[in-house]
Amino acid sequence: MSRSEYLPIEFAVTPRFDVFYALYSLTSSVPTQVDPWKSKALARLPRDFERVAKRVAPLPIFWPLLADAIQNVSGEVTFEEVLSTIREMPVEVLQRNILSGIFHDQTTVDSLVTREMSLKQVLTDHGLPGAELLGHFGLRPYSQSSHSANAITMLLSKPKVFRDELALVLQKFWQSGFRQDWSALETGLRAESFRMRDLREEGSAGDLGRALNLPVAFDDDAREIRPKTGLSIGYDRVDRCYVIPSAFNARRWWAKYETKAQRVTLYLPITTEPRAPNTVAEDDRKPSELPAKNHHAIAAEHPAINAESVFRALGDTTRYAIASILARTPTTSADLARSLKVSKPTITHHVHALRSAGLIAETPSGGSTKLTLNRDTVAALSGAAVEQLFSSTGDLALDTTRKRRNS
Repeated sequence: MSRSEYLPIEFAVTPRFDVFYALYSLTSSVPTQVDPWKSKALARLPRDFERVAKRVAPLPIFWPLLADAIQNVSGEVTFEEVLSTIREMPVEVLQRNILSGIFHDQTTVDSLVTREMSLKQVLTDHGLPGAELLGHFGLRPYSQSSHSANAITMLLSKPKVFRDELALVLQKFWQSGFRQDWSALETGLRAESFRMRDLREEGSAGDLGRALNLPVAFDDDAREIRPKTGLSIGYDRVDRCYVIPSAFNARRWWAKYETKAQRVTLYLPITTEPRAPNTVAEDDRKPSELPAKNHHAIAAEHPAINAESVFRALGDTTRYAIASILARTPTTSADLARSLKVSKPTITHHVHALRSAGLIAETPSGGSTKLTLNRDTVAALSGAAVEQLFSSTGDLALDTTRKRRNS
């Protein structure tokens, strides 16, 4: 089958967009379906968070724009990889990635990055297209003292400072509680990803687009992707089209990134359960304040463990090797990749599977995250397996194949 005869669709579960979309929901004054989550998230933020955040994102609409900063990294990435990518990114790449989302004109972006034109000259040029969009970003009518103009000026004149402050804000947001939120939401998002995968395997790209109500249409006859606005994109120009289950993309944003070879990578974050963040349970007590668990208490909790998921996760030899390492030494994903001599995306895939089964515990460590094997889950597995396998009630776990599910 030639490249023009199919659309390369992949499915990924990653916080690379949701961490920015969550910040949009957090800073927006417009009522949303996630306001209960928002109240909890605001209460746990550090005292100086809002002041620092407004330096890089003076208006909520800047957050989805800043998600485009890491467009050069493809696929399913962890938050740790998002943060390290931003910190290590050449400042000119950061400038171009962000400015392209505002101006949508390569000549204008070039003139700003090379300092051939000042921000004032560009924004007061009445011939510049996209005046309405610039208004949304608070850049028109132009005011040198506006918070939006100050943020873009810092990006242009002090790009390293802007990059460091963006990384700092993201890290503070993640460590203040969003890491736990994401961990709680991820299992549901991964299940949704499997459902999306099934839809794709059972039908065409067009069928998938209609079933998920995507913000773009897949025209299989014309072999084109058709956005609601803008030019169509031929299937043969697409390197990858990622469909990503999202918990926070109620606005249905999507992204198109062009490569040097004049090809494109698409990202379609899709929210199917807009109230899901409200279900995130959070215990505000510190770990030291929580009652210690003994083996009897752990055993009493085993019904919450899905024994089938744990067995499936550990049934893969690579994942069993990862579990063996993490049982002995807290380790980062990057160190796992080096130890096992596999790629970072492969490690990310396996870590997600282990995490979804409740086998992974995570601890922030400097600018990275250390992974450990969840001893409680392993200790409770035997009891959970006995109860679930020998139970005389409940549904049998027989829906393991698409054929059986369809029947």
